[in-house]
Formats: sequence, structure tokens, C-alpha cells
Amino acid sequence: MATFVLVPGAWAGGWIWRSVSDRLRDAGHRVYTPTLTGLGERSHLGGPHIGPGTHVEDVAGVLTFEGLEDVVLVGHSYAAAVLPGVADRCRERLRGLVYVDAAPLPSGMAPAELLPAGLRETFADSVARDGDGWALPVPDWDELTRTFGTVGISDAQRELMTLLQTPHPWSCYTRGVVLEHGNDPGLPQTLVCCAMPPRQREFFRGDHSPLAGDWTFRDLPTGHWPMLSDPGGLAALLSPAADG
Repeated sequence: MATFVLVPGAWAGGWIWRSVSDRLRDAGHRVYTPTLTGLGERSHLGGPHIGPGTHVEDVAGVLTFEGLEDVVLVGHSYAAAVLPGVADRCRERLRGLVYVDAAPLPSGMAPAELLPAGLRETFADSVARDGDGWALPVPDWDELTRTFGTVGISDAQRELMTLLQTPHPWSCYTRGVVLEHGNDPGLPQTLVCCAMPPRQREFFRGDHSPLAGDWTFRDLPTGHWPMLSDPGGLAALLSPAADG
């Protein structure tokens, strides 16, 4: 039995992991699916003060106050900005890190720095126009499909996403997390590639990869939200990570 903590990406709460967490629990694992401050059922706590450092505190708090040890920490998409900070603070509580369709950000880098310039401007305009200057509204479905890839999402899942996704604090994209112990957490790390373009996958796997530390790569050919489009496949890929 292993302990998993599954961290959602942008606009989502812990609800998005339900189908994966059910499968992992059926296999005998313990699973926690925290919702980050300002999202989901905690959206009423949002504001311009919320950044990735807040979300590092959220996840570190789960590890500490639940008394968790030997944890497989899993993060989807935006959560790649959060996991390195948690590992930097709580390495002794972790067994390994799993990044789902995203790669970790180096110390101090803000997620917005990785966005294409056009998309960054689109998001910033949306924040100014429709997000009271601090919240990134959920893009419409066509934009989500163009930007991230929604392959495998059923009509019912689309309705669920439309109902439950909430605006994301924009400061989470414009601020970085400084790592006191450097970019290599000294833990086994896995990158699950789903909608990531082939050239980007090869870049991360190549000789000039910016990724630091010990890495395993896994392919799961589906859309950017595999916890919805292929929860069984994702759960099956997560299980080996529990073996360290």
C-alpha cells in the first residue's frame, strides 16, 4: 500500500481526480486530493494575494497535519509550479514525484514565462477584462481544446468541467517559487506525457534536457486531462511510482 497526494491543475479542485482516486483506493492505496486555495470549494478564498507559494503551503500542510510519510506526490499541469516547492520543504516525507503532462519549473521561474507570448497576452487581457484584475477566467471550450487538447473528454465530463471549474488566481502564473535546496529534489521523478507535443517530449528526454535529477518517462496517449479521459490508464501508470 502506498500514499498518494494528487494535486490538481489550473481551474480545477480535488474533484477532478475522483475517477483516479477511486481506482487507487480500490487497489489498496491511501489517496488525498486537496483543493488549492482559491479554487473549487475554496474559490471564496481567492484574491490577488494567492500565488504558487500559497499552494505550496496548502500541500505541505496536508503532509504535515495528516502526518503523511513516504508519499507519492502527483501534480497535473499548473501543479508543476507547486510540486518543486513542496519537495524543497518536505523532502523527508516524500517517496517520489509524478508530473502529469507538465514538467517542473526551476527555482524562481513563473509559469507565465513558459506560455507562448500570444497566449500570455490573451490570458492577461482576460484577467483585466473579466477577472477583476486578479482572476484568470476559465477559457471557453473551444479555447481549451485549441490550447491544451481535450481528446477523450465525453459530453458528460465536459459538462462537469464547465460546472465545476473556477477562475484561477493570476498571480499563480506571474510569481515563482524560490527553492532553497536547488532544482534537484533528490527523489525519483516521473513525467507522464499525454497531450505534450512530440518535440517537447524529445527535448525533455534528450541530452540537453533542463530536467534535473533521476527521471522516468511514461507515455499516455490521450488529452491534457487524463484523469478524465483515461483514469484507468493514469492509475495504472501511477502504481509503479509507488514502488519507488
